[in-house]
Amino acid sequence: MGASEGKLMRAFFIGTMALVGCSGPTTEPTPVPTTPETGLVSNLAWSLHPEMESLVQVTWSQARAAEAVVQVRFDPGTWVSAPAVQGVAGDNEQLVVGIPFSSEADLRVVVGEETFVAADRIVTGDLPPVFPTPRVLSADPTGWLAHGHYLLTSVNQEAGGWRSGGHWTVILDRQARPVWARRAPARHWTLYPQVSVSGDHLLWDEATYWSDFDDGEGSLVHRTYLDAEIDVMPTPGLHHAFVELPDGTLAWGSKFHGGSEALVELAPGATDVSVIWSCTDAEVAFCESNCLYYHEPDDTYLFSFYTNDTVIEVDRSTGDTLWWAGELENGFEFSPPSSQFVWQHGVTYTDSGTLLLSSEAQRQDGKGRETWLREYAVDRDAGVLQEVWNAQSGTYAVTNGDAWRLPNGNTLHSLGSAGQIKEVDANGRVVWHLTMDGTFMVGRAQFIEDLYTLVAP
Repeated sequence: MGASEGKLMRAFFIGTMALVGCSGPTTEPTPVPTTPETGLVSNLAWSLHPEMESLVQVTWSQARAAEAVVQVRFDPGTWVSAPAVQGVAGDNEQLVVGIPFSSEADLRVVVGEETFVAADRIVTGDLPPVFPTPRVLSADPTGWLAHGHYLLTSVNQEAGGWRSGGHWTVILDRQARPVWARRAPARHWTLYPQVSVSGDHLLWDEATYWSDFDDGEGSLVHRTYLDAEIDVMPTPGLHHAFVELPDGTLAWGSKFHGGSEALVELAPGATDVSVIWSCTDAEVAFCESNCLYYHEPDDTYLFSFYTNDTVIEVDRSTGDTLWWAGELENGFEFSPPSSQFVWQHGVTYTDSGTLLLSSEAQRQDGKGRETWLREYAVDRDAGVLQEVWNAQSGTYAVTNGDAWRLPNGNTLHSLGSAGQIKEVDANGRVVWHLTMDGTFMVGRAQFIEDLYTLVAP
């Protein structure tokens, strides 16, 4: 999973579906007659970013220095603003983000009390036709996370759940319109995109384990701004989840170290990984992970294994297994016993210290399986996971998934191979429901407030 929830709060986001800049949407004002300052702004023009054709470079000239605000309108009646800049006398430029692909937008720049409109409308580029078509099935803006303007996730362009294909890292607005998207090369997998703990760039994984059958030897993690790549880091053995620690250390479950699997770290600037824990040392016959979460307050990891339906907590400094629960013998008990998780994904701690995850479960009507959210109080003294909340999704994800408690008490639930993402409130009511319209598998999901925080400085 991502970094600690406390750090992640900086990446959870403030939103309406139309927001492009941190200053938000502005209603079309009633025109007021003015006398424009002749020649104050000239040469207002735009061009698309050469690699990301939803990003727009706006240029203009000013006759004198003055604050300028670039605004675009791609939804009727609403202008959205980029952050204000201190325009100089002469040539100026600003990158505009948040416009959906395959869109047309009006463009203007406001300098002081004067507004200057571009003669040509912006036309953003198209995503390839193989990209799935996301849409919103239901939405209640009064109930969703007010700061969740955009959603970062991954999606496979080929239907069929857990399979190779074309894996994308994508950012969607609340209308499910892609505003940023990057495909992993060579049919490599992306499952765990995330905002960095610093909050100013993205991390996305390029795993070779499932495509090249190389035990993940060639796997990588990319650091990138929206408009420029920063760095690419080798992460040998990476096959599923990875996290970033507050100091920039990367940690992941590795199939390239320590027998069947090991938990390893790569510190900033280091070339060799450190093994923190391994299945062999813990005398677990076979384990393969599907989730990793770093808990900063206790300096521990939650490590989830689908091969034995078990979650463990590992002390980072000693490598000791602190507790475990699931199918492995002598682990924590479940109360009630019927609340035991199965095929769990997306394991995290909430701010209140409860354990939250996505789990397979029996439908209440007895007609098949579905995927639930489950939350437990962790009683370490008694060795018990006490279920304190659950939410039935009404959807069944054969594999993969994710779960995050949001700052407003809602929970973000990624339903993996079902190709759906839901935001539910404390009563389990769905306040936002996104679908990829098929079994186009989605990965880790995270809300973003302001895309301009992710632009290269």
